[in-house]
Amino acid sequence: MGKVEKDLEKKILNAFRGLSPEKKQEVIDFIEFIESRDQVIKWIEFDEWALNLAKEKGFNHLTEDEVAQIVKAHRSAGSR
Repeated sequence: MGKVEKDLEKKILNAFRGLSPEKKQEVIDFIEFIESRDQVIKWIEFDEWALNLAKEKGFNHLTEDEVAQIVKAHRSAGSR
């Protein structure tokens, strides 16, 4: 961690310590929102990748259930 990052962390912690319990909870809620938003973005990117792969391989006509059945069958055959 560099000096700038340490200074920023120190500033955030000092500000956090001065907040009321209610405001501290708001800060925590906001941090959790940012984390969840980033996860949603990753899921969207993965979904786009999967859709493009399905189109490329000619599987875009399959439903999620059909894909799940194919994967299950493939995994079962591989474990024998």
